[in-house]
Amino acid sequence: MAGTPAEIVRADVVKNFSTALAFPTAIVWDAQGLPQEEADTAWKNLLDTVRQDPTVREVTDGPMMIEDWPRSDWHAAFVAVKATTYGGAEKIVPNLRADVKKLSFPGPNGPWITGGPALFMDLNIASTEALRKGELVALPITFIILLWVFRSVMAAFLPVLVATLGVTCTLGILSLFASVISVTFFVPNLVTMIGLGVGIDYCLIYLARYRRERANHLTTQEALRITRRTAGETVLVSALLVMSGFLTLFFIPLEFFTSIALGGVLVVASVALATLTLLPAMIFLVGPRLEWGAQLLRPLQKFHLGPQVCEKWGRFVVRRPWACVVGGLALLGLLAIPALHLRIASVEVKNIPPQMDSRLGYESLTRNLGAGWMMPAIVLVKHPASDWMSADGLVQEKTLVDQLAQLPNTQKIISVTDSSGSHHVQQMRMGMLTSYEDPSQSVILLLSHDDPQSPSARKWLDDISDLLAKTEGTSSNGNQYFVGGLPSVTLSADRIIIGTLPKVIFVTLCSTFLLLLIFMRSLLVALKAIILNLICVLAAYGFQVACFQDGWGARVFHFFPTDGLNTVVLMICFCALFGLSMDYEVFILSAVRESWLDQHNMKLAVQEGLMRVAGIITSAAIIMVSVFLSFGFGDVVEIEQLGVGLSFAVFLDATVIRLLLVPSIMTLLDKWAFWIPGRKLPLAERTPRGHHYEDQKLNPPADSNRAAGI
Repeated sequence: MAGTPAEIVRADVVKNFSTALAFPTAIVWDAQGLPQEEADTAWKNLLDTVRQDPTVREVTDGPMMIEDWPRSDWHAAFVAVKATTYGGAEKIVPNLRADVKKLSFPGPNGPWITGGPALFMDLNIASTEALRKGELVALPITFIILLWVFRSVMAAFLPVLVATLGVTCTLGILSLFASVISVTFFVPNLVTMIGLGVGIDYCLIYLARYRRERANHLTTQEALRITRRTAGETVLVSALLVMSGFLTLFFIPLEFFTSIALGGVLVVASVALATLTLLPAMIFLVGPRLEWGAQLLRPLQKFHLGPQVCEKWGRFVVRRPWACVVGGLALLGLLAIPALHLRIASVEVKNIPPQMDSRLGYESLTRNLGAGWMMPAIVLVKHPASDWMSADGLVQEKTLVDQLAQLPNTQKIISVTDSSGSHHVQQMRMGMLTSYEDPSQSVILLLSHDDPQSPSARKWLDDISDLLAKTEGTSSNGNQYFVGGLPSVTLSADRIIIGTLPKVIFVTLCSTFLLLLIFMRSLLVALKAIILNLICVLAAYGFQVACFQDGWGARVFHFFPTDGLNTVVLMICFCALFGLSMDYEVFILSAVRESWLDQHNMKLAVQEGLMRVAGIITSAAIIMVSVFLSFGFGDVVEIEQLGVGLSFAVFLDATVIRLLLVPSIMTLLDKWAFWIPGRKLPLAERTPRGHHYEDQKLNPPADSNRAAGI
C-alpha cells in the first residue's frame, strides 16, 4: 500500500541501493563430505553461470561479505536480481533454478535457491499441487454423494458437469485479468473450492425441485417453468448474497484482496448463471434420460429415511422451540469460546512443505548463519544533507545502533559504523549500505534471532519502530527513519487488513440485511439471519483456533500447528461464510414462507418446510463440506485453515442453525416472522388443516422420496 513505511523503504532501496536488500535471494549448497577442491570448483562454476544470467545484476559470494564464515564445506551466495517488485523477483527464481540444473554437482545435495521471492514462489507451487489433489478427491466423492441423493447416474452427473464448467470459465476469465492485476495463489484454490461447493449445491436445489414437480405428473416444460419461478429465484438470491460478501473485500486497499474479491464474485456469478441457463437446457435435452441408471441403483431405495425422519424432527422442533433455541445457542457459544484468545500469525517458513527447495535452503542458512539473514529488517535513514558522514553524524548513528542492539531478539546489526573486518569487507559494507544515487540516504540492517515472521520478531519490529520514533522526535539532526523489509511488509499488510475489518463487517451486515429484507419481505427474519450468521462465524473461528493455534487438530487430525490464524484466511472466511450460509437460509425460509402463505399456520409451515427441504439441505451440506475438506488436507497451512474453517462453518450452519435454531425461532415468531413495517401481513390462501397441526400426519407429494432427493 502506497505511503506505508514498508513501501517507502522498498521503493527507495530498489532505486538507490541493491535489489539484494529489497528482494533477498540466495543460493545455498551444503557440500559436507565432499573433497574440498572438487566442491570449490563446482561452486565457482555455478557462480559464473548465474552471473551470465541476463536477469541477474550481481552475485556476491558469502565469504566476501562475512569474514567469520562458519564452514569451508558450506557455500552461500547472495544474488541481486533485475526486478522492481516482489512479483518480478519471483519470476526470476525459475531462471536461477534452471541455471542450477544446467550443472552437475557431486554429493547428495544440489544447491537450493532460497530467500523471500523463492519462498513465495514455492508457496504458489505447493498451493497449486494442493489444488490438484483437492480436485482429484472432491469430484469423485461429490459424484458418489449425488448418486446417493438422486439414485440416477445422469442426474448425479449434471451438477458436477455444470459446476466444473462454471469454475473453468471463471479461471479463463481470471487469466485475462492476470495481465492487468496480480492474482494471488489463494485465488485458484478459492475459486475451485467455492465454485464446486456452491455450484453443485445450486444444481442440487434446482434438480430436486424439478424432479419433485415432474413426479407430480407435470410435463417437462411445466416442471421447468415452476422450478425456474421457485428454485431459480432461490438460486439467484443466494448468488447475490454470496457475491455481496465477496464484494466487501474490495474495501481492503491491497491488490492481493482485489484479486480474491474478483475471483469470488466471478465464480459465484458463473456457476449461478450456468445453473439458471445451462442446467435447464440440459434437463430439457436429456428428457426422460435424466433418470438413466435409476434401475441399477434401485436397491438403495430401502436405505431412504427421508420424510419420516424429517417429519418427526419438525414435530419435535415446533413442540419444544424454547429448548431448541437455548440448546443451539449454548452449543454455538461453547464452540466460539476459543476465539477469545485468537492470535494473528503471518506466513512462516515452517508453514511451507519441508521438501520444498526454498525451505531446505532457508533452514540451512538459519543453521549456519542465523534466522535473520534472508529476511532482515531494513531501516532506511533519510539524512537532511548529503554530507552527513561527518564525525557528529557517525557518532549519532553509532549511538542509535547501540540502542537497537540492546533490543530483545536483535542478533546482529550491519551498519556503516561497524569497523570490524578487513578493509575489503568494510568497503563492501559501505557500498551496500550507502547510496551513490542519493548520498543523503543510508540503511541499517537488523538481523533477528528468531524467525523473522514469528510473533516475537513482529514484536521486535514494533520495538524498533518505537525506538526510531522516539529518536526522531528527540533528536535535532533532522533524520527520518523508516522500517521496511519483507517481515515489515507482511506486518503492515496484516494491520491494514485488521484496520479495514470493521468497515468490511459493517458493509457485509448491511448488504445481507437489505437483500434478505427485500427477498423475504420480513424485518425480523433478516435481523435474525445476520445475528445467527455472526455467531456461526465466531464458532468457526473458535474451531480454527482450537485446531491450529491450540494444536488440537495436530493431535487428532495431523493438521500443522501454527502460532495463530492468517489474516487473509480470517477475512475470506468471514465474507465467504456470510454469503454461503445464506444458501440454506434462503432455501429453508423459501419453503416455510411458501407453506405459510398457503395457510397462515406457522407450526404447520415449519413442519412442511422441514419435510420438503431438510433432506436436500443435508445432502447439499455434505457435498459442500466434502469439497472444502478435500482442500483442507493439503500441504499448505493457509489452505488447510481455509478448508477446515469453511467446512466446519457449513456443517454448523446446515445442522445447528438451519435445522434447529431457524425453525424453532420461526415457530416462536409465529405470524410476525414475515412482518415488515408499513405493510399488512399477507392473507392466507386456504384454511389451516385442523387445530392439532403439530401432531398431524403430513402427506408428502407423490414419490417424494425420489423427487425431493431425501
